Amino acid sequence: MHLMPRFLKALLPVLVFLTALWWTEHWALVFLGLSALAVAVIIHEKNWQIPAFRTLAAVLPWSVKVDLDAVSMMLPGEWGIGVLAMVVLLFMMREQSWPKGWKNWLPIVWILTFIVPVALSSMLKVSVKFALINAIYVVVFYFGTLNFGREEAHRWIRNYFISFVGVALWGWVQFYQYDFNPITIVGIFKPFYYSSTYVGAVAAIFAGYFIGLVPQARKNLLFALVAVAIVVLSESRAALLSLVVMLFAFGLLRLPKPARIIAPTLIVALGFLAIGPDKIREAFTYNTVESHDPNANVFEETLSVTNVQTDVSNMERLNRWVSALKMFQERPHTGFGPGTYQFQYIPFQEAGLKNRLSVRNPDDVPQGSGGSAHSEVLLQLSENGWPTVVVFILMLALWMGRGLWTAGRMELVPYFLGLTTYVFHMNVNNFLNQPGFAFLFWTFGAMLMIRSHE
Repeated sequence: MHLMPRFLKALLPVLVFLTALWWTEHWALVFLGLSALAVAVIIHEKNWQIPAFRTLAAVLPWSVKVDLDAVSMMLPGEWGIGVLAMVVLLFMMREQSWPKGWKNWLPIVWILTFIVPVALSSMLKVSVKFALINAIYVVVFYFGTLNFGREEAHRWIRNYFISFVGVALWGWVQFYQYDFNPITIVGIFKPFYYSSTYVGAVAAIFAGYFIGLVPQARKNLLFALVAVAIVVLSESRAALLSLVVMLFAFGLLRLPKPARIIAPTLIVALGFLAIGPDKIREAFTYNTVESHDPNANVFEETLSVTNVQTDVSNMERLNRWVSALKMFQERPHTGFGPGTYQFQYIPFQEAGLKNRLSVRNPDDVPQGSGGSAHSEVLLQLSENGWPTVVVFILMLALWMGRGLWTAGRMELVPYFLGLTTYVFHMNVNNFLNQPGFAFLFWTFGAMLMIRSHE
């Protein structure tokens, strides 16, 4: 009698698999989905949630893109995320550990703002997939962190960093084999990270995280220097500048609370008055330093951010931003649908901003013309409309405000400094749809808010 339920449990996935194969030809997706469900149930029943999360964090940086019959996936990372999404939901239902406090419901509200844009999307299948991916990231990384605690999430971050350093070393070896040719820098971290800019953004977050941990243990300074070295290796201008912003934020934490708000305002105002609008205009008009000049040093490459005359990377960013704003103007309330920007922006490009990196034919993309809107806020405006952006900014403001105003609690400082790098970086790039970055973003956010859940 006791064997019958176990027999039925074992037989059910087989029957579902055979039934699914009858209705679809995408057998690989069916197998991955059912195997994920089976593994999630085993993890839940055996209470293996902790080792499962630690394993996922370790394998995420080593995941590679695999083209299946119907979709591309980063394996084993994205499959593992799917497994843990079910594990977290099962755990929350069993323990009745739902989000506490309205602030911890904001990520869910953010996901809910996707519903109308998905329903009215210009590409329904793309939008459904994109919204589902973001929802899964929130469940696994944000609510997983809230449920399993600060100490455990710290171990996930450590495991991720160890593997990430391994990928960085892989990239350095690739760079060495190309004789350190700067043209090859973009792709040296493939097949694990699709661009050096992505690696730079991740390394910058880790630099802030470990600098925040230095007061607790001096050895963290070494880890911070390793992260900074990876930022330099990536040659990402935005990542380098984000480190400057992060160090400025670190300095603010040393000031009395009221001064943390007043000081940045005064510095920006005095800096603007000292430099003057004419010199700012000149920096954007006459700067000829190019980011991909093989003779430029790191400082000169960073200064190239104001070159919008000859630096095609900067020109293409302007082109993408203007396109996103035009899309927002056409559909301000619902956007074109989550995940659709890269397919819909082409006719919205400004003729005067087009350059050799501009995409004119979606089937013939110029080499080096990657990315989408190159701005998290503008991307969400163009794809989802203003409601999603309002919730996203409110959520970020709460996280950063909590980090800035509760700096006396040293355990929050690493996550505040880490996220500070992306608050700057998200203005010129967008990575939240990437599993290796979503892990850090949502985990750090949860670490800042975890006290309000306890």
